Amino acid sequence: MDIEKPPPPVILDDPAKILQEKIDADATQQAYTDSRVNLVNGDKKSNHWSKKAEEWKIDREAEAGEIIRKIREDERRVLFGNLPSEQIPEPGTLDMGGQFLTNRDRIEKESKLYDISVEAPKGALLHLHFNAELQPETLLREARNMSNMFLRGTQPITKREDLEQVELVFNVVPENTVSQDIFSPDYLKGGKFNAKEPFAPNLWMRWTTFREVWIKKYGQDETITKGHHALTKYSEINGGLIDSSAQGEFVPDAAERWLITKMVLSEDEAYGPRQTVNGVWARFNQATRCFKGLLNYEQVYKWYIGNAIQRMIDEKIMYAELRPMLLDKSIPKNDGIGQVSNPEQMRLIIAGVEAKKADLKAKGLEDKFPFGLKIIYCTPRSIPKTRMIAEMKDCIELKIQFPDLICGFDLVGAEDRPNNIGFYHKELVAFQETCDQLKLDIPFMFHAGETLLDTGGSARQNPENSNLYDAVLLKKSKRIGHGFSLTKHPHLIEEFKKKNICIELCPISNELLHLCRNVKEHPYPQLLAAGIPCTVNSDNPSLFSNSMSHEFYQVMVGTPTMNIYGWRQLAEWSLEYSCLSEAEKKRGLEIFRREWADFCTWIVKTYKAHADTIDETGLPQ
Repeated sequence: MDIEKPPPPVILDDPAKILQEKIDADATQQAYTDSRVNLVNGDKKSNHWSKKAEEWKIDREAEAGEIIRKIREDERRVLFGNLPSEQIPEPGTLDMGGQFLTNRDRIEKESKLYDISVEAPKGALLHLHFNAELQPETLLREARNMSNMFLRGTQPITKREDLEQVELVFNVVPENTVSQDIFSPDYLKGGKFNAKEPFAPNLWMRWTTFREVWIKKYGQDETITKGHHALTKYSEINGGLIDSSAQGEFVPDAAERWLITKMVLSEDEAYGPRQTVNGVWARFNQATRCFKGLLNYEQVYKWYIGNAIQRMIDEKIMYAELRPMLLDKSIPKNDGIGQVSNPEQMRLIIAGVEAKKADLKAKGLEDKFPFGLKIIYCTPRSIPKTRMIAEMKDCIELKIQFPDLICGFDLVGAEDRPNNIGFYHKELVAFQETCDQLKLDIPFMFHAGETLLDTGGSARQNPENSNLYDAVLLKKSKRIGHGFSLTKHPHLIEEFKKKNICIELCPISNELLHLCRNVKEHPYPQLLAAGIPCTVNSDNPSLFSNSMSHEFYQVMVGTPTMNIYGWRQLAEWSLEYSCLSEAEKKRGLEIFRREWADFCTWIVKTYKAHADTIDETGLPQ
């Protein structure tokens, strides 16, 4: 049976005419425009996290901020030039806010925005691992002068491929230690050792001997280190000369340049197409173990503090809280026989700080670093509960001995591996109750949320084991290191806000350890828009080839919502959420705002003429 089709609709009016009439209808269009303005303003309000900074008026800051905005967007178009196009980008085309190590040379050599970030006062540095402030060249220079500096390896070095595979650990040992030959097939008798496990004493090779043999075997073969980004740093910036102590200039030899590749993440190691999260963490841990013995001995400890402070001053940092790993309980004395206990290390830190402060005061520069340093006690999450209890006891005892130095307690380690913070919840609760009874203030400053899986390393990948739950639940959590995964937890965001917990942002670290591909993918804009106070930190600059100036640059180019007020708010929060006393915070803020006003005046004086040449007319709105 045929189904009768309905007749076509009768169109009495011209559709084109109706469409144009609707387009021209002012009332209809105005309603949409008003709704959009309300929507945008509402979003701006939620993103107005820097309102407090903006309301505190500083002379010429608005003008300086507009100069920064114009330079940033001009460099995005011209210096980096990765513009929308159907053409395949040229080999020299980069992406502003793209891979940090890939961009670093262009940033440092050509970016006026980076030059501005170098001069920016940065407040306090609250997330910095103790062994990672100075570049490896400074430690290698000192190691040259230690005849009893030895190393050991996880395998023999008998062929070129072994240079890439071997892991090295350093230590100062007694002078009469017999030097072994890591280049011999008989070293370790062909076996391998885990670098974290104890080594027999007959596995050490004298560092001076190692360098001599290495150079005889490989000479100046730069193909061994070719492409390793870190090796260009000083040759290009500082003429190849290192001078961070009284011992003068230093030029790394071929063996030392090779060793630097073991201590610093390269561009390929960070971004290689076959690299994995576990792989880059393993490489990171190898580098930290390599650094350890080159730093942890009496002589270097004595000068390290003053030199680390000077680097911070050069970066416009006025105060810092460092995180040493104190699990070993001692470091060698210069003779490799005696030991420097943890309390003695604290005394060395205090002596170094006081010496530097006295030097600054004599020069009339005490406001450059007026409050010295404090120490956050760190211990790994991988240890048994019995050892964790011992660590807590040691932390409390150090706090009693050095009440103005010890300022917090932290658990560290890759979060995709056991244990989660909650594994120690009984011990951590008891720790704070003990501190309360003893009238000690040791807040928690846990590493938490530095992960994509966010399961606290549980074997069954249980999301309820996220370290963020315990970090917010435990009493006296003051700050959280990284907090990358917090945006996955809307409820926890509200809890963080209620408890006024600050996030220690480490954007470059998060990128290089594979939490995001670049700073534009980092969740810091969401955290800030959600109302979470944050600070900017460099984490492990020795390994990551970064600095606080790089970090401030990165957060400025990572989102168009960042501006000069955001920079200042992040710096002011670093003082507000530090462990300084209220009186010190007040004085610190006064010093900072005075320096910030000078900074804004400098921007206008130095870059206004350049900014005036930037033509933004005709650009798409």
